[in-house]
Amino acid sequence: MPQAGPAGAYSGRVGRKADDLELLQRCIARAPGSWRLFVDRFAPTIKALAARFLRHLGHPGDDASSEDVVQEVFLALTKRDYKLLREYDPAYTVKTYLGVITRTEVHRSIRRKRPRPAGAEELDRAAPPQPDSTAEVERVEERDLVLAALESLPPRDAEILRLRFLREQDYKAIAAKLDIPEASVGQTLYRAKQRLLDVLNSRRPG
Repeated sequence: MPQAGPAGAYSGRVGRKADDLELLQRCIARAPGSWRLFVDRFAPTIKALAARFLRHLGHPGDDASSEDVVQEVFLALTKRDYKLLREYDPAYTVKTYLGVITRTEVHRSIRRKRPRPAGAEELDRAAPPQPDSTAEVERVEERDLVLAALESLPPRDAEILRLRFLREQDYKAIAAKLDIPEASVGQTLYRAKQRLLDVLNSRRPG
């Protein structure tokens, strides 16, 4: 019987991580039924991540859009003889690694749906490859920490930070969106950033 309390929870996480890793290795080895089990296990997680990433980037995180990303993630995982699965670093959870790939596919999905300007094909060819480094995983983990911290801020603080740093809107657009004087945007943004830093500092270990 699993141990109750924090120690039991930690033991459960370790056991699940080992189980996920074993399943991933079975997929690489093409064990019968392994890929179907992998899809069934991780599709809900990938769909939830896709919806969250889409919403934070100002796009609808509806079922149809999220499902499209899920299909693209699984397609990416199977390419070149499961190359992305082979590059998985066991120092991180499978869920964290899939989050990196999901974020990449969300950005690609958004690009595909934009009007195609002249020369767009050249830009696509110059796009960075799927992330496969420890540094990239750590960067995405930090981004997830920031996004979670945003949810704990007062709604006005969270909104102005999203508008400025996620949607890259200028002060004039932010002022119109929030119905505040343009001259006050800078100070409001500064205070929101300070509150965000306070939350992040309280949540980071050490």
